[in-house]
Amino acid sequence: MRPAVRLLTLALFFAASRLAAEDAAESLPKPKLIGPITEAKDKEAALKKYGGTKETEAAVELGLAWLARHAEAGGGWKADTYNTNCAEGGKKCEGIGGGHHGEKVPHSYNDAQTGFCTLAFLGHGVLPNEEGTEQEKLVFDSLKKLESPHSAWGLAVACEALSTAEALERKGRWKDSAHRIAKRLLDMRMEDGCWAYAGNFRGGSDTPYTAFCVQALVAARDAGFELPADVATKTDAFLLSLEEAKGGKLAYLKNGRQYGYTPTKANGHSGAAIRELLAVSTGSDRHKLHLACVGNDLPVWKIEWQTIPGYKEKFQVGNLDLYRWYYGTIATFHAGGSHWTSYFGAVKRELLAHQRKSDKDGCAKGSWNNEGTYEIDVGGRVFTTALAILMLEQPYRQVRQRK
Repeated sequence: MRPAVRLLTLALFFAASRLAAEDAAESLPKPKLIGPITEAKDKEAALKKYGGTKETEAAVELGLAWLARHAEAGGGWKADTYNTNCAEGGKKCEGIGGGHHGEKVPHSYNDAQTGFCTLAFLGHGVLPNEEGTEQEKLVFDSLKKLESPHSAWGLAVACEALSTAEALERKGRWKDSAHRIAKRLLDMRMEDGCWAYAGNFRGGSDTPYTAFCVQALVAARDAGFELPADVATKTDAFLLSLEEAKGGKLAYLKNGRQYGYTPTKANGHSGAAIRELLAVSTGSDRHKLHLACVGNDLPVWKIEWQTIPGYKEKFQVGNLDLYRWYYGTIATFHAGGSHWTSYFGAVKRELLAHQRKSDKDGCAKGSWNNEGTYEIDVGGRVFTTALAILMLEQPYRQVRQRK
């Protein structure tokens, strides 16, 4: 074959392959959850419609720049050693992650940390590209690492991140990994129909891990994974089986008091987000109670410690807990109306006021201090910053479920 003919043949082949890929993407159903962030005009419209501002976008970009500076070479983040990547010659960033309950041990969930950070970049429309910009390469490398998560929490967040990337790209390159992990999550369902990170030990599902898995599976659905018809109904039934308390508080797990757990506001926030994401029983009295719990618990960045007689450690009071705020943000966004405007107004006020934005902050510029209840000893600065970014991206990161 002559060189010119060979080149023409190759050009036609690649053009046909590109068109076939575009046709395949167009044939996929429109994502139900993944937000309108691949088209600038759609993102701008969503930002305007749901309360985002130039200030929130500037905060997101500054936060992503901090995450990029503190990523591992080859992708991913480590909550306990990220500050080895701080700029030379300056003060190291403070706030490392510890054990599951704040123990001074190496952080066990860096795969989950990597998933949240990757979602923060994807949420802003930074798509994976191994030949692209520094941030695009970082997202690509991090997604490759997430194809082999090592913890229960990492499984769920990796599934959400890989599914989000697939739903945004619609090229098929993350599909197999996203579907494989989604299937594994389904195989992990307990007899009560939901999920637990320590289910065999306590004999039933728990609210926090179920919230992680629900987010993962609704994202996997947008990546072409078919969910069993009973996911929503069984999840709703599980939530109904849990003890509820005054003000919309929800139990951690069934019969939780025998394990030392009492109903909390944080679980009420998670329960509200779960039902909104699955679009199940959103008109029920119980769901209304959980939304009221969220609405009566607007974010306030206030640090106050109290000593309880008989306990050596001090306890932080108030709701400075970005983990809780994260679920409140998701729940109220999908509920819409005054639920959203009131809650997101508080989110913007507190996060914009407490981001490290000054040049005097040195290497910490762009991040948020890990001063929240859960973030102090467990999640650290990496987790705090990723959650803050995801909340500020909410106007365009997801598609509102209620119309």
